[in-house]
Amino acid sequence: MASSSPRTLLLLVLAVAVVVSDAQSQLSETFYDATCPQAASIVQQKVNAFVDADRGLAAALMRLHFHDCFVRGCDGSVLLNSTDTMLTEKEALLNKGSLRGFEQIDEIKMELECACPGVVSCADILALVARDATAKVGGTSWPVFLGRIDGGASFADEVNSSLPERTDNFTQLVARFARVGLDARDMVILSGGHSIGQVHCGAFFERLYNFQGLNITDPSMDPEFAAILKVQCPQTKPFGFMALDATNGTFDSAYYLDLLTNKGLLESDVALLSDPLGVEYAIRAVQDPMAFLNEFGWAMIKMGAIPALEPYGWRRHCAFVEPKY
Repeated sequence: MASSSPRTLLLLVLAVAVVVSDAQSQLSETFYDATCPQAASIVQQKVNAFVDADRGLAAALMRLHFHDCFVRGCDGSVLLNSTDTMLTEKEALLNKGSLRGFEQIDEIKMELECACPGVVSCADILALVARDATAKVGGTSWPVFLGRIDGGASFADEVNSSLPERTDNFTQLVARFARVGLDARDMVILSGGHSIGQVHCGAFFERLYNFQGLNITDPSMDPEFAAILKVQCPQTKPFGFMALDATNGTFDSAYYLDLLTNKGLLESDVALLSDPLGVEYAIRAVQDPMAFLNEFGWAMIKMGAIPALEPYGWRRHCAFVEPKY
């Protein structure tokens, strides 16, 4: 398939611009030009250093933005620590022991506060970090629209009903994305975020060892791949780790090739091929990897425009709620 044409990319840019304008009219690429012009470069330099030291952080930092936006909108609420009166999103079953990168976000925030006190929101830091972490490991960059307002509340009990789950089928995935204003195509593209990162072996044990309760391997899984998984993820090691795709650590379209060759891990990943839209896009991504990289960026822009449910103010420390600024 031919590479994406300039006209196609222009149409994508215009479409996303309309979405951003409709969702949060204050978002702008130039939001901090007058108040903190060095913000983006500070974030990029810190992210590059973090990922150079630990390449696995790229997936973790991208994931923070996903988990933030799907619960209460893109408001930085995923970063808040629990208090005596509030059990926050960090403590939810789907997040606790799974998310990481909080210390790195705090370090970035501290440097930004030294340069521009009380200016850059935590939610905007997450958006910039997700872009820079993805680009650092092979993805293409994309424009980040800024001006998000941090939230002042975070509730663990809102997480499980908001985030996509590893056992979701195609219809359930579409429904979860629709709740935050994203369509089925967005879901299929953003699922490509699993191009980087790892997952606990236990997350796919049912497919590997007890498919549909029958004590067999999912017959749709490539037999040679299943045999490799059983060596690397024996039933005695549910907390071992397995890369989500064949090129772990590099952001590319290999995730979709894995799905097409029956080497997907999670039920929710394999579910993409249960619908013609998912099959069509997976084939397209494999045939035109650059198109996928570009479209992932535009889908991230659209996700990043999910409005905050209850905007509070710019937090000086991302883990705590303080008086409004």
